[in-house]
Amino acid sequence: MSFFAVGVGLALSAMAWRFWASRDDAGRPIPLFFRGTDGRVVAVEAPRGGAAVLVFYSTECPISNAYGPTLNAISDAFPPSSLRMVGVCVDPDPTNEDVAAHAKEFGLKFPVVRDPEGERASRLGAMVVPEAFVLDDRGRVRYQGRIDDQFADRGLRNAAPRTSELKDAVAAVLVGRAIARPRVLAVGCPLPQKPRPSPPRAPTYARDVAPILRKHCVECHRPGQVGPFPLMTYEQARKRVFDIADVVRETRMHNGERKYRTMPPWKPARGVGPAFRNSRIMADDDVLTLLAWADANAPAGNPADLPPPAPPPGSDMPGLGTPDLVLEPAGDCNVPADGDDIDRRFVIPIDLPRDRIISAIEFRPGNPKVVRQMVCSFEAAGEAGGEDGAEATGCEANPNGDGIERVAGLLDGWCPGKRPSRLPEGVGHVLPRKAHVVLQVRYRPSGKPEVDRSRVGLYFARGIVKQAIHWVAVSNPTLTLPPGRPRVEVQATWRADADAEVHSIFPRMRRLGRDMTMTTILPDGRTQELIRIDDWDPSWQMSYDLERPLLLPKGSVVRVVAHYDNSEKNPRNPNQPPKMVRWGGSATDEVCIGLLALTRAGRWPGGMLRRPQ
Repeated sequence: MSFFAVGVGLALSAMAWRFWASRDDAGRPIPLFFRGTDGRVVAVEAPRGGAAVLVFYSTECPISNAYGPTLNAISDAFPPSSLRMVGVCVDPDPTNEDVAAHAKEFGLKFPVVRDPEGERASRLGAMVVPEAFVLDDRGRVRYQGRIDDQFADRGLRNAAPRTSELKDAVAAVLVGRAIARPRVLAVGCPLPQKPRPSPPRAPTYARDVAPILRKHCVECHRPGQVGPFPLMTYEQARKRVFDIADVVRETRMHNGERKYRTMPPWKPARGVGPAFRNSRIMADDDVLTLLAWADANAPAGNPADLPPPAPPPGSDMPGLGTPDLVLEPAGDCNVPADGDDIDRRFVIPIDLPRDRIISAIEFRPGNPKVVRQMVCSFEAAGEAGGEDGAEATGCEANPNGDGIERVAGLLDGWCPGKRPSRLPEGVGHVLPRKAHVVLQVRYRPSGKPEVDRSRVGLYFARGIVKQAIHWVAVSNPTLTLPPGRPRVEVQATWRADADAEVHSIFPRMRRLGRDMTMTTILPDGRTQELIRIDDWDPSWQMSYDLERPLLLPKGSVVRVVAHYDNSEKNPRNPNQPPKMVRWGGSATDEVCIGLLALTRAGRWPGGMLRRPQ
C-alpha cells in the first residue's frame, strides 16, 4: 500500500471518528451529519480548539421560535473560527423548502439541517425542543439542556431571566474550563412521536378522537391562528399524541401541587358558581378517550368514520354575522421579535348620528400569532388622547399596563378561545354618539418582527331595549404586597344598593396573582359562589358570560379573596430581587378587581337611556 493510500485512510478514519465520537447510552456511536435543506450532507464538527452547538428545534413550537433572536446573539458573540452553530429541525412534515423558508422568515444566522425522524435527537437524549448540545473538537458532548431560563415552563415566561447556560458552556469549552452545570433540564415542546403499532381494540382517530379535536381544539390549532401547531388531520394529531394527553390531564406535580388541565384553555374551576356560556371544559369521558388513544399508540381507524371536514385553513369560525360598526386603528402596530409581553392601546374616535345600544362585541385579532389579550372600552371625547386632549390614534404604550382602573365605559375583554355572544334580549351597553373607543391589546413576541392591526366589531341592538348594562368593580386599592412573601391574601367587598342581575364576571390581577375566588353573601346569610380561579395566568384573562342572569338581591355583599406571590420563586415576578408592590397603573404594579356586569332587576321606570346609579 502506498504512503498516499495510507494517509488517505488515516484521514478518513480520523474524520469518521470525529463525526461518530458521540455515543448513546448503549455505547453506540451517533452520526453527527445531517441532510441540509438543499439535500446535501452536512457534517457537524467543532473547529480545532473550538466548539459546535446543535440546537434541536421545531418550526411549530412557539418556544423554539421565540429563541431565534437569542441564538442569533450567541452565534454573533463568538467568531466562526471558534464556534459552529447548527439548527436541527425535527419536524417530519415540512419539506426542505419549508424549513429553509422558516429559517429565512425568522432571520436565523446559522445553517439549519434536518432530522425528520428525530433519530439523532433521540439517541443524543433530547427530550424536548428546543434543546441544545455543546460539543468540543473531539466530538464529546460537554453540555446538554436549556438555552437559558427565559421559560420556566411551557406557556410560562420568566419576567426577569437571569441565566445563560448555553452561552456560558460555549465560553467554558473555548478556554478549556469545566462547565459548572453540564446538564440542565430544558423547557419546550415534546419531540414529535414516531408511528408505533396499536392494539386491535382501542379508540381510533377517525371514530373517537377527531370529533373531540374538532369541538375543542381546531378553532385555535389551525393555520393562521394562535395555536402553535395544527390539529386538523390524523398525522398532525398523531405526532403530538403524548403532548395532547399531557395537557388535557390533571396530575400532581413533584412538589405536591396540582397541575391543572392546561388545554382547552378555561380557568374557572369546574362545579363552582353558575353555568357560563361557551364553556370550554372538556368532559371527563373525552379526556379519558384521548388518554386511551395515546396509550394505544394513536390508531388511525377507518376514514369512513371521520366527521365532516374542519373549516379550511384561513377561514373564520362562525361568528355573529356582519357587524353594524367595525372599528380599527388608524395604523399598524409593530411587535418586536423578542422580549417580554407588551401592552399597547389604540384610541379610535367615533361620531355617530345618535347614541347607540350595543348588544354584542366581536374581537378580531389581526395577527393571532402575537395577540394575547384585548379589552375594549370607551371614554368621553377628549379624555383618551392625553392631558392636552389630542387624539391618539396610533400604537402607543399603554400607561395602565394590563389593568382596568376606570370601568364606567368598559365593554368587554377577550383572550384566545373566547367566542362572541349576544347579550340577552332587551339588554345592551350604551355607547354615546361622540366618544373615543379605546382598544387595549397585549402582544407576545413570536421570535420574529410582526405587524398587527386588530379590529373590533360592534353589533347594535334591535327592537326595544329596556335595560342598560354597566360594570362595577369589587376592588381593594389599599393592596400591599411585601417582598419575599409567596402567599399574600387580599380581600375586597361591595354591597348591592338595589336588586340587580349579574350577566358577566371578569376577574383581574396581574403577574403576581396566584388565585381568586368571588362569592356573594345574600341578605339571608346564605353564601353563593360566583367564580374560582385556582391557577391564575395573566395571559388567559377574559370575561365570563353567564348562561342565565343571576339575581343579586339588594343588600347582597360580593366578596373577593385573592392571593399573590411576591417571592423570587415566582417566574412572573418582574422584580428580581422582589420589592414592595402596591396598587397602581403600571405593568409592574398590581390590582385586585372583580368586575361584574349588572343590570337593575326588573324593568326600569322612565325609559332606557339611563345608567344605574
